[in-house]
Amino acid sequence: MATPSKPHRLRSLLTVAGVAAALFVVPGGTGTTDASWSASEVGSGTLNALTVPPPVMIGPCTLSPGLAGTSPVITVNWRFPAGTAYAAPANVNYYVANGGLLPNLTGVVLGTNLSTTGPVGGVYTTQFKSGVLGGLLGGSYGVYLQTKDGSGWVSSLATANASMGLAGANPVCTVQ
Repeated sequence: MATPSKPHRLRSLLTVAGVAAALFVVPGGTGTTDASWSASEVGSGTLNALTVPPPVMIGPCTLSPGLAGTSPVITVNWRFPAGTAYAAPANVNYYVANGGLLPNLTGVVLGTNLSTTGPVGGVYTTQFKSGVLGGLLGGSYGVYLQTKDGSGWVSSLATANASMGLAGANPVCTVQ
């Protein structure tokens, strides 16, 4: 049998070395994986969302400026939406906002400067008095009501805006 020539043997060794090197080199962009998974399960279910309706403001609201605008009282009439079992005070939040701007929203609790009466025929009457309004010696305020459900969910805000000029001139209150 004939022995392969040196160039042929060298070429064979280089080919074997190249294949071996190719098997041990990891291409760029691939790396080791710490974790992997595959799943073929499918799930289904039902999601029920609670929508809490806001109180319904009943216009008109009133702004009584008091003596020279120093003791304003904003009065709003409102009810919970028909078909709901909500009742005040357990299911309502009260807020005021200086300038009627939501970033200035302040929560208010029932007391000397906030009172709610009713319901009479399903309608409540709430008075926001000057202590929570800070005096309306000319300016504007927003008063807001919000339904709160026993689950902790709340509604959007029902709004009334009140304003008057200096010394209580031209008092105006509108329900939004």
